[in-house]
Amino acid sequence: MPSIAELLRQRSAFLKGCGGDENEALSRQALLRLIGNEYRAFEPLRDVLLNGPGLDPAAQRGMSAAAGEMLEALRRHALVHEQHGRLRAAGAPGRRFLSGGWLEELAWLAGMHAGAEEGLYAQCVGWEVKGYRGENEIDVILRKDTRLAFVSCKALQSDFDTSNRKLRNRLMDALHEADNLCDHFGREDDRVGVLVTSDLFDELRDDRPRYQALMGKAAVFDVRIIPLEELEWEKLVEAMRGLLSGSDDDTLHIP
Repeated sequence: MPSIAELLRQRSAFLKGCGGDENEALSRQALLRLIGNEYRAFEPLRDVLLNGPGLDPAAQRGMSAAAGEMLEALRRHALVHEQHGRLRAAGAPGRRFLSGGWLEELAWLAGMHAGAEEGLYAQCVGWEVKGYRGENEIDVILRKDTRLAFVSCKALQSDFDTSNRKLRNRLMDALHEADNLCDHFGREDDRVGVLVTSDLFDELRDDRPRYQALMGKAAVFDVRIIPLEELEWEKLVEAMRGLLSGSDDDTLHIP
């Protein structure tokens, strides 16, 4: 069976560098699952560790049980450290993980559990077309048999507000970016998904999509949107299984 590298070479593309460290992702899979299952508890914790003043002992004592468990796991994995009595992201590795690297690792892990025979994350792919050269970083590439699945991961705010134009634009940009990746590197049988941490379905209105234009364009592009509602571990594995199977029923989240 051809590898991801061999399939990409058939498309005038090639792997550059080593991508994400699979052993690192495996070593912190309990933390990754916890974040996915409790993202709303992780979101404010992430913000204060990245951009706020840091966590002092009083703030730590006032955290929820889920946030406290995450913080302890972050400390064990040396992703946060103490400075002047407050906890903050630990250098570039900690900042990268907290700002979105965790989502790439979680997507890769879920893809492997869903039956992928090979997977890469945070992988740079070079290409050459008609004498022009370039490169793209692809968040997650999965392979089952000869089918490739490309997943773009965007850690965005959980609450979707229709008046937030910046968030709407970021979601639409993520959709176009994913579609471009598949146009460039994919083939007819390949699939593409966008994993976002925004709540895109209104549970109080029969799970109606909060952003109709996004979902409509995703249907046209045949891009699988995976929103916050499917970030919980079992649901995420099922979403990845749908991508790998190429089932048309999994093009959109249908509650």
